[in-house]
Amino acid sequence: MTWVCTREPPTARLRLADPPSSRAQLDGGWWPTSRDPVVELCSLVTALTAQRGGVIERIMLDPAAWDRHPRRIGVGGVVVRVGWFTTLGTGLVIVTGRRDLRIDLAVTAPETTHDVAMAAMLAAPSPANTTRGAGNLPTPQSPPSPRLARPEDDVDAWESEGGHLRFDRHPTAPVGT
Repeated sequence: MTWVCTREPPTARLRLADPPSSRAQLDGGWWPTSRDPVVELCSLVTALTAQRGGVIERIMLDPAAWDRHPRRIGVGGVVVRVGWFTTLGTGLVIVTGRRDLRIDLAVTAPETTHDVAMAAMLAAPSPANTTRGAGNLPTPQSPPSPRLARPEDDVDAWESEGGHLRFDRHPTAPVGT
């Protein structure tokens, strides 16, 4: 399913190195206004397209810091694929596109104060900044998710290819003799 931006996205809070530096670890900083990836990624794609030109094809993020995880979003008539990688780190987003376009952005949490966020976005593209943005976007605290498997479930009853429990299997009581 493709999530489509149906209204004008908010203006992205984005700071890019101008001109882009091949010596910097990061190309800029991004400060989303919420943890809704559809709204925020539409905003980011719109801003990056306006500032850097080119067609954005893919965005890579860590799923831990976002409310939902769409695989595709539609922005301005273009479908952008979204990849969710736990190894990426919550403080980094990587945007790629045609003609070797790659933009690495440090991400600052939406609830960060204005002064702290602005300082982080200004420092991100500096050649002196050797971090890859890890740790800037803390994972939101959420209640623990309910366990899908109970201790009494037959966890050895996995499907051979699908990898999920068959919930139609119920333990049966031994038949009395």
